[in-house]
Amino acid sequence: MRGVTTPIPPESSPQKKTVLPGVALGFTIAGLCVVCLWPVGLVLAILAMVKTGKPEHAGRRGLAIAALCVAGLGLFTIGIQAAVAIPNFLQFQSRAKQAECKVNLKAIFTAARVSMLDEEPLGSFEAMGFEPGPRNRYAYVLRMPEGVIPVAGDFPAIDPAEIQAALARAGVEPGVEGTCPDCTVTAACVGNVDNDDTLDVWSISTVDRTAANGEAIPLGAPYNHVNDVRQ
Repeated sequence: MRGVTTPIPPESSPQKKTVLPGVALGFTIAGLCVVCLWPVGLVLAILAMVKTGKPEHAGRRGLAIAALCVAGLGLFTIGIQAAVAIPNFLQFQSRAKQAECKVNLKAIFTAARVSMLDEEPLGSFEAMGFEPGPRNRYAYVLRMPEGVIPVAGDFPAIDPAEIQAALARAGVEPGVEGTCPDCTVTAACVGNVDNDDTLDVWSISTVDRTAANGEAIPLGAPYNHVNDVRQ
């Protein structure tokens, strides 16, 4: 009797394991350092959870869960970074706004010195030839109340009474004293750089001064009496 040959079934190829959970975990870890990668990691982690829900990929479920957990940690980290970065950015913006005042005060000082040398009257900014520009967020004061250049219309107006009160609290007395060319010119700028109740107060003078805290202020140097950025 001839033997019966039993056919040998072909070997089944091993099931390929999905690499998606590992990739997702890598992106979520990288997202802890590089914020722009975090959304990619989160999406991949969610897709990995769906993928490993199938029986053939169940062995990779742990990696998918780890990727999702790291993505959640990344969200917490981004929140902390935002809490630190946003106030610093706003403070940087406010300091940049203060640059307008410092630049214009130096321009006032230069204009005053030139006018003093020419023995011209210094009763107004116009007489000095000073204009702050079309979009000044600070009010500029040579004397109260008539020698004031108000804040430009693009920004919230500051009432003259508030300007005078802010100058008084800061101990700043703008004006022209004496007879030129031996006169003393002191000018100030007052503004609100961060939309709170505190006004930023700066001044400059053609003579050396001493601040209320005893600090020496050289002539021609803008001095910040009330720093609205720190208030």
